[in-house]
This record gives sequence, C-alpha cells and structure tokens, in this order.
Amino acid sequence: MAKIPKFNNEEELQQFWSTHDSADFWDDMVDDEVEISLVPQKNMLIMPLNESILRDVRELALRKGVSSIQLLQKWIVAGLHQESNVT
Repeated sequence: MAKIPKFNNEEELQQFWSTHDSADFWDDMVDDEVEISLVPQKNMLIMPLNESILRDVRELALRKGVSSIQLLQKWIVAGLHQESNVT
C-alpha cells in the first residue's frame, strides 16, 4: 500500500485528498481517540473569521506544528499581557 505524504500546508493536503482515495492508504492510517461534547462549554468563545484570515491562521499553525486553536490562544494571551502592561 502507498504511504501518506507529508504536507507543507492545508492546500497541499486538500489537493492530495481531492485526487486520492483514502482506501488506498488504509494500512498507513493510525487510529485516534476523540471525545465529542455536544454540551456547550462555559469557557468557550465562538468567533467568526473571514475565510482568508482563517486560511492564514491554519497555514501558520501547520508550519509551527500546533493547532489553530493553540495558536489563537497564544496570540490572545500575548495581546492581553501587552495591553495590561500599556495601561
């Protein structure tokens, strides 16, 4: 069976999977455990972003090896620290 290549960005990933069948890579896939909560979290913020900003965030997060959420959380914390030192 074929091996799943490494991707440099989300566009490469999307391009690859738009032209390949995941069944051809079944043996190369790893099971993962996920937890899904349908109950809204009290400490969660939903923030709409335009498509280009979201794409840029995802690509930068991928390059840094972190999730988009982790990157945005880091930026928010840094911004809060900066603002609290200004006032």
